[in-house]
Amino acid sequence: MQVKPFSVGPVVGHVDRHSARIFGRGEPLLWPAELKPDAGVIRWRRQGAGQWSAPLRFRLNRNFDFSGVVILPDLDAGTHYEYQAGCLPGDPGSRSLQWREISSGQFRTAPADDAAPIRFHMGSCCYRFFAGDMENLDDRADKAFRSMLALSASDGPVDFNLFVGDQVYADPMNALLDLHDHESFMALYRHSLAQPWLTRLLADGANYMILDDHEIENNWPAQARAADWVGKYPAALKAYQVYQASHSPAVPLDASGRYLGRDPDHLWYTFSRGCADFFVMDVRTERQLASTAGQRLMLSAQQEQALYQWLLDGRDRVKCLVSPVVMFPDQRRFFRGDDAWEGFLAQRTRILEFIRRENLHRVLVLSGDVHAALATRLQMRSAAGRNLAVHNLVCSGLFWPASLFAFRWHALTVDADGPLRSHGRAGRYRLTPLTDVYSRDAFARIEIDPEGCLFRVFTRKGEPVPEASCEIRFTG
Repeated sequence: MQVKPFSVGPVVGHVDRHSARIFGRGEPLLWPAELKPDAGVIRWRRQGAGQWSAPLRFRLNRNFDFSGVVILPDLDAGTHYEYQAGCLPGDPGSRSLQWREISSGQFRTAPADDAAPIRFHMGSCCYRFFAGDMENLDDRADKAFRSMLALSASDGPVDFNLFVGDQVYADPMNALLDLHDHESFMALYRHSLAQPWLTRLLADGANYMILDDHEIENNWPAQARAADWVGKYPAALKAYQVYQASHSPAVPLDASGRYLGRDPDHLWYTFSRGCADFFVMDVRTERQLASTAGQRLMLSAQQEQALYQWLLDGRDRVKCLVSPVVMFPDQRRFFRGDDAWEGFLAQRTRILEFIRRENLHRVLVLSGDVHAALATRLQMRSAAGRNLAVHNLVCSGLFWPASLFAFRWHALTVDADGPLRSHGRAGRYRLTPLTDVYSRDAFARIEIDPEGCLFRVFTRKGEPVPEASCEIRFTG
Protein backbone atom coordinates (compact mmCIF):
# COMPACT_ATOMS: atom_id res chain seq x y z
CA MET A 1 0.00 0.00 0.00
CA GLN A 2 1.29 3.45 -0.92
CA VAL A 3 1.63 5.81 2.07
CA LYS A 4 0.17 9.22 1.13
CA PRO A 5 1.69 12.60 2.04
CA PHE A 6 0.07 14.71 4.73
CA SER A 7 -2.10 17.60 3.59
CA VAL A 8 -0.49 19.73 6.35
CA GLY A 9 2.87 18.78 7.78
CA PRO A 10 4.82 16.99 8.90
CA VAL A 11 5.69 19.49 11.63
CA VAL A 12 8.49 18.69 14.07
CA GLY A 13 7.41 20.03 17.44
CA HIS A 14 9.09 19.66 20.83
CA VAL A 15 12.34 17.68 20.71
CA ASP A 16 14.25 16.81 23.85
CA ARG A 17 17.19 14.47 24.40
CA HIS A 18 15.30 11.22 23.94
CA SER A 19 12.02 11.93 22.13
CA ALA A 20 10.42 14.04 19.40
CA ARG A 21 6.82 15.06 18.63
CA ILE A 22 5.74 14.99 14.97
CA PHE A 23 2.41 16.49 13.80
CA GLY A 24 0.56 15.69 10.60
CA ARG A 25 -2.86 16.15 9.06
CA GLY A 26 -4.38 13.56 6.75
CA GLU A 27 -6.64 14.13 3.78
CA PRO A 28 -10.21 13.26 4.81
CA LEU A 29 -11.25 12.49 1.23
CA LEU A 30 -8.95 9.46 1.39
CA TRP A 31 -10.67 8.07 4.42
CA PRO A 32 -13.60 5.67 4.24
CA ALA A 33 -16.11 6.32 7.01
CA GLU A 34 -15.30 2.94 8.58
CA LEU A 35 -11.53 3.50 8.61
CA LYS A 36 -9.85 2.87 11.92
CA PRO A 37 -8.46 5.99 13.60
CA ASP A 38 -4.76 4.94 13.52
CA ALA A 39 -4.29 6.11 9.94
CA GLY A 40 -0.99 7.96 10.44
CA VAL A 41 2.29 6.13 9.97
CA ILE A 42 5.95 7.06 10.46
CA ARG A 43 9.38 5.44 10.34
CA TRP A 44 12.75 6.93 11.32
CA ARG A 45 16.48 6.23 11.57
CA ARG A 46 19.77 7.88 12.43
CA GLN A 47 20.66 10.16 9.56
CA GLY A 48 22.52 8.17 6.91
CA ALA A 49 21.88 4.78 8.55
CA GLY A 50 20.69 1.95 6.35
CA GLN A 51 17.94 0.43 8.47
CA TRP A 52 14.62 2.18 9.13
CA SER A 53 12.64 1.58 12.30
CA ALA A 54 9.55 -0.56 12.10
CA PRO A 55 6.57 1.58 10.93
CA LEU A 56 4.71 3.14 13.84
CA ARG A 57 1.02 3.84 13.32
CA PHE A 58 -0.73 6.65 15.16
CA ARG A 59 -4.14 8.23 15.37
CA LEU A 60 -5.39 10.96 13.06
CA ASN A 61 -8.42 12.26 14.90
CA ARG A 62 -11.55 13.48 13.10
CA ASN A 63 -12.29 15.67 16.14
CA PHE A 64 -8.96 17.46 15.61
CA ASP A 65 -9.34 18.24 11.90
CA PHE A 66 -8.01 14.81 10.85
CA SER A 67 -4.66 15.49 12.54
CA GLY A 68 -2.48 13.70 15.04
CA VAL A 69 0.80 13.84 16.92
CA VAL A 70 3.15 10.88 17.24
CA ILE A 71 5.91 10.58 19.84
CA LEU A 72 9.20 9.08 18.65
CA PRO A 73 10.70 7.37 21.74
CA ASP A 74 14.08 6.07 22.89
CA LEU A 75 16.22 8.42 20.83
CA ASP A 76 19.87 9.22 21.55
CA ALA A 77 20.88 12.69 22.73
CA GLY A 78 22.62 15.07 20.32
CA THR A 79 21.87 12.85 17.33
CA HIS A 80 20.59 13.66 13.83
CA TYR A 81 17.57 11.66 12.70
CA GLU A 82 15.60 11.50 9.49
CA TYR A 83 12.03 10.29 9.12
CA GLN A 84 9.26 9.57 6.63
CA ALA A 85 5.62 10.05 7.60
CA GLY A 86 2.17 10.18 6.07
CA CYS A 87 -1.31 8.71 6.13
CA LEU A 88 -2.85 5.44 4.99
CA PRO A 89 -5.89 5.51 2.65
CA GLY A 90 -7.12 2.20 4.06
CA ASP A 91 -6.18 -0.70 6.30
CA PRO A 92 -2.98 -2.23 4.86
CA GLY A 93 -3.57 -5.57 6.52
CA SER A 94 -0.55 -7.74 5.77
CA ARG A 95 0.50 -5.75 2.71
CA SER A 96 3.86 -3.99 2.79
CA LEU A 97 3.95 -0.19 2.80
CA GLN A 98 5.35 1.85 -0.08
CA TRP A 99 7.12 5.11 0.81
CA ARG A 100 7.96 6.58 -2.61
CA GLU A 101 5.64 9.63 -2.51
CA ILE A 102 5.96 10.30 1.16
CA SER A 103 6.61 13.41 3.26
CA SER A 104 10.06 13.40 4.86
CA GLY A 105 12.14 15.48 7.22
CA GLN A 106 14.93 15.56 9.78
CA PHE A 107 15.77 16.83 13.25
CA ARG A 108 18.48 16.70 15.90
CA THR A 109 17.80 15.73 19.49
CA ALA A 110 18.86 18.05 22.32
CA PRO A 111 22.49 17.78 23.40
CA ALA A 112 23.46 15.93 26.56
CA ASP A 113 25.71 18.83 27.60
CA ASP A 114 23.83 21.31 29.82
CA ALA A 115 26.34 24.04 28.93
CA ALA A 116 26.21 23.57 25.15
CA PRO A 117 25.71 26.75 23.09
CA ILE A 118 22.52 26.91 21.03
CA ARG A 119 21.22 28.86 18.06
CA PHE A 120 17.72 29.37 16.75
CA HIS A 121 15.61 31.48 14.41
CA MET A 122 12.93 33.76 15.84
CA GLY A 123 10.10 35.67 14.21
CA SER A 124 6.44 36.61 14.49
CA CYS A 125 3.57 38.27 12.67
CA CYS A 126 3.19 36.52 9.33
CA TYR A 127 0.41 38.32 7.46
CA ARG A 128 -1.14 36.62 4.44
CA PHE A 129 -3.62 37.79 1.82
CA PHE A 130 -6.47 35.33 1.38
CA ALA A 131 -9.48 35.10 -0.89
CA GLY A 132 -12.90 34.31 0.56
CA ASP A 133 -12.21 30.58 0.21
CA MET A 134 -8.92 30.98 2.12
CA GLU A 135 -6.85 30.53 -1.03
CA ASN A 136 -3.50 32.25 -0.52
CA LEU A 137 -3.17 35.17 -2.95
CA ASP A 138 0.39 36.22 -2.14
CA ASP A 139 3.64 34.24 -1.69
CA ARG A 140 5.68 37.07 -0.16
CA ALA A 141 5.16 35.80 3.38
CA ASP A 142 6.63 32.43 2.45
CA LYS A 143 9.90 34.01 1.31
CA ALA A 144 10.97 34.64 4.91
CA PHE A 145 10.99 30.88 5.50
CA ARG A 146 12.95 30.30 2.31
CA SER A 147 15.54 32.74 3.66
CA MET A 148 15.70 30.90 7.00
CA LEU A 149 16.42 27.64 5.15
CA ALA A 150 19.09 29.31 3.03
CA LEU A 151 20.76 30.82 6.10
CA SER A 152 20.82 27.44 7.81
CA ALA A 153 22.50 25.99 4.74
CA SER A 154 25.17 28.71 4.65
CA ASP A 155 25.75 29.44 8.36
CA GLY A 156 24.89 26.07 9.87
CA PRO A 157 21.58 24.56 11.04
CA VAL A 158 19.70 25.92 14.02
CA ASP A 159 18.50 23.93 17.03
CA PHE A 160 14.92 25.10 16.55
CA ASN A 161 12.62 27.81 15.23
CA LEU A 162 10.74 30.02 17.70
CA PHE A 163 7.51 31.64 16.52
CA VAL A 164 6.37 34.23 19.05
CA GLY A 165 2.84 35.07 17.98
CA ASP A 166 0.50 35.96 15.12
CA GLN A 167 1.45 32.90 13.09
CA VAL A 168 -1.93 33.40 11.41
CA TYR A 169 -4.22 36.42 11.05
CA ALA A 170 -7.82 35.56 11.80
CA ASP A 171 -8.69 39.25 11.33
CA PRO A 172 -6.70 40.33 8.25
CA MET A 173 -8.87 43.46 7.91
CA ASN A 174 -9.86 43.66 11.57
CA ALA A 175 -13.66 43.63 11.99
CA LEU A 176 -14.27 43.81 8.23
CA LEU A 177 -13.08 40.26 7.62
CA ASP A 178 -12.68 38.46 10.95
CA LEU A 179 -13.40 34.77 11.43
CA HIS A 180 -16.04 33.43 13.80
CA ASP A 181 -16.72 29.74 13.19
CA HIS A 182 -14.84 26.49 13.72
CA GLU A 183 -14.39 25.53 10.05
CA SER A 184 -13.08 28.98 9.04
CA PHE A 185 -10.36 28.90 11.70
CA MET A 186 -9.32 25.38 10.71
CA ALA A 187 -9.21 26.35 7.03
CA LEU A 188 -7.06 29.37 7.87
CA TYR A 189 -4.44 27.13 9.47
CA ARG A 190 -4.58 24.53 6.70
CA HIS A 191 -3.78 27.10 4.03
CA SER A 192 -1.31 29.12 6.11
CA LEU A 193 0.85 26.19 7.22
CA ALA A 194 0.80 24.48 3.82
CA GLN A 195 2.85 27.15 2.04
CA PRO A 196 5.79 25.42 0.30
CA TRP A 197 8.82 26.94 2.06
CA LEU A 198 7.14 26.97 5.46
CA THR A 199 6.24 23.29 4.98
CA ARG A 200 9.91 22.49 4.35
CA LEU A 201 11.07 24.55 7.34
CA LEU A 202 8.59 22.95 9.76
CA ALA A 203 9.59 19.45 8.65
CA ASP A 204 13.34 19.96 9.15
CA GLY A 205 13.93 20.69 12.83
CA ALA A 206 12.11 21.48 16.06
CA ASN A 207 9.53 24.29 16.18
CA TYR A 208 8.03 26.10 19.17
CA MET A 209 4.98 28.37 18.87
CA ILE A 210 2.79 30.55 21.06
CA LEU A 211 -0.25 32.61 20.16
CA ASP A 212 -0.78 36.36 20.33
CA ASP A 213 -3.87 38.43 19.60
CA HIS A 214 -4.35 37.87 15.85
CA GLU A 215 -4.89 34.15 16.31
CA ILE A 216 -8.19 35.42 17.77
CA GLU A 217 -8.68 39.13 16.99
CA ASN A 218 -6.74 42.38 17.27
CA ASN A 219 -5.94 43.33 20.90
CA TRP A 220 -7.91 40.40 22.29
CA PRO A 221 -9.83 40.56 24.64
CA ALA A 222 -10.10 44.36 24.84
CA GLN A 223 -13.02 44.59 22.38
CA ALA A 224 -14.57 41.17 22.99
CA ARG A 225 -18.37 40.98 22.91
CA ALA A 226 -20.47 38.46 24.78
CA ALA A 227 -21.07 36.49 21.57
CA ASP A 228 -17.31 36.26 20.93
CA TRP A 229 -16.71 34.34 24.16
CA VAL A 230 -19.06 31.53 23.10
CA GLY A 231 -18.40 31.59 19.33
CA LYS A 232 -15.18 33.08 18.04
CA TYR A 233 -13.00 32.42 21.10
CA PRO A 234 -13.57 28.65 21.50
CA ALA A 235 -13.27 28.17 17.73
CA ALA A 236 -9.97 30.08 17.68
CA LEU A 237 -8.55 28.17 20.65
CA LYS A 238 -9.55 24.79 19.23
CA ALA A 239 -7.74 25.57 15.97
CA TYR A 240 -4.73 26.89 17.90
CA GLN A 241 -4.63 23.76 20.03
CA VAL A 242 -4.77 21.52 16.96
CA TYR A 243 -2.15 23.27 14.83
CA GLN A 244 0.20 24.99 17.30
CA ALA A 245 -0.16 23.70 20.86
CA SER A 246 -0.58 19.98 20.13
CA HIS A 247 3.10 19.39 19.31
CA SER A 248 4.40 21.66 22.11
CA PRO A 249 5.26 20.85 25.75
CA ALA A 250 1.96 22.51 26.77
CA VAL A 251 0.16 19.23 26.06
CA PRO A 252 1.07 16.64 28.72
CA LEU A 253 2.00 13.07 27.84
CA ASP A 254 0.41 10.00 29.42
CA ALA A 255 2.18 7.90 32.06
CA SER A 256 4.08 5.92 29.43
CA GLY A 257 5.45 9.08 27.80
CA ARG A 258 4.50 7.73 24.36
CA TYR A 259 1.11 9.37 23.74
CA LEU A 260 -0.54 12.75 24.28
CA GLY A 261 -2.37 12.44 27.56
CA ARG A 262 -5.12 15.09 27.60
CA ASP A 263 -5.98 18.65 26.70
CA PRO A 264 -3.60 21.19 28.27
CA ASP A 265 -4.52 22.91 31.53
CA HIS A 266 -2.83 26.09 30.26
CA LEU A 267 -1.09 27.28 27.10
CA TRP A 268 2.19 28.53 28.61
CA TYR A 269 5.01 26.01 28.79
CA THR A 270 8.73 25.54 29.43
CA PHE A 271 11.54 23.70 27.71
CA SER A 272 15.35 23.56 27.83
CA ARG A 273 18.05 23.27 25.21
CA GLY A 274 21.77 23.23 25.96
CA CYS A 275 22.74 26.16 28.18
CA ALA A 276 19.32 27.89 28.11
CA ASP A 277 15.87 27.46 29.64
CA PHE A 278 12.74 28.91 28.01
CA PHE A 279 9.47 30.02 29.62
CA VAL A 280 6.98 30.58 26.81
CA MET A 281 4.33 32.94 28.21
CA ASP A 282 0.65 32.96 27.38
CA VAL A 283 0.00 36.72 27.37
CA ARG A 284 -3.51 36.52 25.80
CA THR A 285 -5.89 33.95 27.23
CA GLU A 286 -5.26 34.61 30.94
CA ARG A 287 -5.49 38.41 30.87
CA GLN A 288 -7.56 40.17 33.50
CA LEU A 289 -8.51 43.68 32.44
CA ALA A 290 -9.48 46.22 35.07
CA SER A 291 -9.78 49.97 35.43
CA THR A 292 -7.34 49.94 38.37
CA ALA A 293 -3.71 49.59 37.31
CA GLY A 294 -2.79 47.31 40.19
CA GLN A 295 -5.51 44.81 39.27
CA ARG A 296 -4.63 44.44 35.58
CA LEU A 297 -2.93 41.11 34.89
CA MET A 298 -1.16 40.00 31.73
CA LEU A 299 -0.47 36.60 33.32
CA SER A 300 -2.71 34.72 35.73
CA ALA A 301 -1.51 34.42 39.33
CA GLN A 302 -0.73 30.74 38.65
CA GLN A 303 1.41 31.56 35.60
CA GLU A 304 3.21 34.37 37.44
CA GLN A 305 4.11 32.07 40.34
CA ALA A 306 5.24 29.35 37.92
CA LEU A 307 7.48 31.95 36.26
CA TYR A 308 9.15 32.82 39.58
CA GLN A 309 9.74 29.15 40.40
CA TRP A 310 11.20 28.58 36.95
CA LEU A 311 13.55 31.56 37.32
CA LEU A 312 14.99 30.05 40.51
CA ASP A 313 15.24 26.51 39.14
CA GLY A 314 18.77 26.48 37.74
CA ARG A 315 19.19 30.17 38.43
CA ASP A 316 22.69 30.36 36.94
CA ARG A 317 21.52 29.12 33.54
CA VAL A 318 20.50 31.47 30.74
CA LYS A 319 16.80 32.24 31.26
CA CYS A 320 14.76 33.22 28.20
CA LEU A 321 11.32 34.72 28.85
CA VAL A 322 9.33 34.41 25.64
CA SER A 323 6.76 37.23 25.72
CA PRO A 324 4.87 37.74 22.44
CA VAL A 325 4.26 41.36 23.43
CA VAL A 326 7.24 43.59 24.22
CA MET A 327 8.19 43.82 27.91
CA PHE A 328 10.30 46.95 27.31
CA PRO A 329 10.81 49.58 25.98
CA ASP A 330 7.48 51.39 25.98
CA GLN A 331 6.26 53.77 23.32
CA ARG A 332 6.39 57.51 23.81
CA ARG A 333 3.46 59.15 25.53
CA PHE A 334 1.49 60.17 22.44
CA PHE A 335 1.72 56.65 20.94
CA ARG A 336 1.35 54.71 24.18
CA GLY A 337 -1.31 52.01 24.47
CA ASP A 338 -2.38 49.44 27.02
CA ASP A 339 -2.10 46.17 25.06
CA ALA A 340 1.58 45.40 25.78
CA TRP A 341 3.38 45.36 29.13
CA GLU A 342 3.27 49.17 29.25
CA GLY A 343 -0.42 48.74 30.12
CA PHE A 344 0.32 46.24 32.92
CA LEU A 345 2.85 48.16 34.98
CA ALA A 346 2.16 46.55 38.37
CA GLN A 347 2.76 43.00 37.18
CA ARG A 348 5.74 44.01 35.04
CA THR A 349 7.27 45.75 38.06
CA ARG A 350 6.75 42.65 40.24
CA ILE A 351 8.57 40.48 37.70
CA LEU A 352 11.47 42.93 37.33
CA GLU A 353 11.72 43.31 41.11
CA PHE A 354 11.92 39.55 41.48
CA ILE A 355 14.79 39.42 38.98
CA ARG A 356 16.50 42.31 40.80
CA ARG A 357 16.07 40.82 44.30
CA GLU A 358 17.33 37.42 43.21
CA ASN A 359 20.28 38.90 41.27
CA LEU A 360 19.47 36.94 38.13
CA HIS A 361 22.03 38.14 35.60
CA ARG A 362 21.41 35.90 32.59
CA VAL A 363 17.85 36.91 31.68
CA LEU A 364 16.72 37.56 28.11
CA VAL A 365 13.21 38.55 26.97
CA LEU A 366 12.27 37.47 23.43
CA SER A 367 9.36 39.30 21.79
CA GLY A 368 7.53 40.07 18.56
CA ASP A 369 4.23 41.88 17.89
CA VAL A 370 5.39 45.39 16.93
CA HIS A 371 6.46 44.87 13.29
CA ALA A 372 10.00 46.04 14.00
CA ALA A 373 13.34 44.67 15.18
CA LEU A 374 15.43 46.11 18.01
CA ALA A 375 17.37 45.25 21.15
CA THR A 376 17.26 47.14 24.45
CA ARG A 377 19.11 46.82 27.75
CA LEU A 378 17.34 47.44 31.07
CA GLN A 379 19.84 48.34 33.79
CA MET A 380 19.23 48.19 37.53
CA ARG A 381 21.01 47.68 40.84
CA SER A 382 20.52 44.28 42.41
CA ALA A 383 19.49 43.91 46.04
CA ALA A 384 23.16 43.20 46.78
CA GLY A 385 24.16 46.51 45.16
CA ARG A 386 25.58 44.99 41.97
CA ASN A 387 24.96 46.17 38.43
CA LEU A 388 22.36 44.03 36.72
CA ALA A 389 20.91 44.00 33.22
CA VAL A 390 17.95 42.36 31.46
CA HIS A 391 17.73 42.47 27.67
CA ASN A 392 14.66 42.47 25.43
CA LEU A 393 15.29 41.20 21.89
CA VAL A 394 12.46 41.99 19.47
CA CYS A 395 11.94 40.75 15.92
CA SER A 396 8.70 41.20 13.94
CA GLY A 397 7.12 40.83 11.46
CA LEU A 398 8.04 38.05 9.15
CA PHE A 399 5.76 39.72 6.62
CA TRP A 400 3.70 42.84 7.17
CA PRO A 401 2.31 44.66 4.11
CA ALA A 402 3.87 47.98 3.12
CA SER A 403 0.35 49.38 2.79
CA LEU A 404 0.05 49.03 6.58
CA PHE A 405 3.33 50.81 7.27
CA ALA A 406 1.72 53.01 9.91
CA PHE A 407 1.17 49.95 12.11
CA ARG A 408 4.85 49.47 12.86
CA TRP A 409 7.15 50.69 15.57
CA HIS A 410 9.46 53.48 14.41
CA ALA A 411 12.45 55.12 16.09
CA LEU A 412 10.53 58.33 16.82
CA THR A 413 7.73 56.45 18.63
CA VAL A 414 9.91 54.31 20.92
CA ASP A 415 11.01 55.53 24.36
CA ALA A 416 14.16 53.40 24.58
CA ASP A 417 16.65 55.73 26.28
CA GLY A 418 16.06 56.78 29.89
CA PRO A 419 14.03 55.57 32.88
CA LEU A 420 11.43 52.87 32.43
CA ARG A 421 8.01 53.58 33.87
CA SER A 422 7.19 51.33 36.80
CA HIS A 423 4.62 50.86 39.52
CA GLY A 424 5.95 52.57 42.64
CA ARG A 425 9.62 52.18 41.69
CA ALA A 426 10.36 55.43 39.90
CA GLY A 427 13.90 55.74 38.61
CA ARG A 428 14.99 52.22 39.55
CA TYR A 429 15.18 50.90 35.98
CA ARG A 430 17.05 52.61 33.17
CA LEU A 431 16.88 51.78 29.47
CA THR A 432 19.69 51.87 26.93
CA PRO A 433 19.11 51.12 23.23
CA LEU A 434 21.56 48.57 21.83
CA THR A 435 20.44 48.85 18.20
CA ASP A 436 18.48 51.02 15.84
CA VAL A 437 14.79 50.32 15.31
CA TYR A 438 14.41 48.45 12.02
CA SER A 439 10.85 48.91 10.77
CA ARG A 440 10.65 46.41 7.93
CA ASP A 441 10.09 42.68 7.51
CA ALA A 442 12.72 40.60 9.29
CA PHE A 443 13.61 37.50 11.24
CA ALA A 444 16.37 36.96 13.81
CA ARG A 445 19.08 34.37 14.26
CA ILE A 446 20.07 34.15 17.92
CA GLU A 447 23.10 32.34 19.30
CA ILE A 448 23.38 31.82 23.07
CA ASP A 449 26.20 30.53 25.24
CA PRO A 450 26.63 30.74 29.04
CA GLU A 451 28.47 34.08 28.73
CA GLY A 452 26.21 35.98 26.33
CA CYS A 453 24.35 35.99 23.06
CA LEU A 454 24.59 37.20 19.47
CA PHE A 455 21.43 38.78 18.04
CA ARG A 456 21.47 39.05 14.26
CA VAL A 457 18.60 40.40 12.19
CA PHE A 458 17.96 39.55 8.54
CA THR A 459 15.49 40.91 6.03
CA ARG A 460 12.73 38.73 4.65
CA LYS A 461 15.01 38.15 1.64
CA GLY A 462 17.89 37.03 3.87
CA GLU A 463 20.04 40.18 3.79
CA PRO A 464 21.80 41.07 7.09
CA VAL A 465 20.68 44.17 9.01
CA PRO A 466 23.74 45.19 11.06
CA GLU A 467 22.12 48.33 12.49
CA ALA A 468 19.49 46.15 14.24
CA SER A 469 21.98 43.47 15.37
CA CYS A 470 24.21 43.32 18.44
CA GLU A 471 26.29 41.15 20.74
CA ILE A 472 25.46 40.93 24.46
CA ARG A 473 27.73 39.79 27.27
CA PHE A 474 26.18 38.80 30.60
CA THR A 475 27.53 40.44 33.76
CA GLY A 476 27.39 39.31 37.38
